[in-house]
Amino acid sequence: MRDAEERLSFIKREGKLVKGKAELIKYLEGKLLTARQTVLARCYDCMGYFVDGRQDCDCPLCPSYPFMAYSTKPRVKKQKTGAGGFKKRV
Repeated sequence: MRDAEERLSFIKREGKLVKGKAELIKYLEGKLLTARQTVLARCYDCMGYFVDGRQDCDCPLCPSYPFMAYSTKPRVKKQKTGAGGFKKRV
């Protein structure tokens, strides 16, 4: 419990105020997150609380990368084909 409290205190004190901070704090306080909030919180955590500033993690192998808040790469979107299938579009 002490580690979680110290981590939460550090994030509140030192973490940059960017997308994902509020979501990670909410999670660490035991509250539920939406799928989008979960991705933002995970990226915030993985990027070391963005202490070096907002930047693209440039990790396209990560399953959350297409939804990363500061990605510089265009997202691939799916478009219905009409037959119940999907095709990729940029």
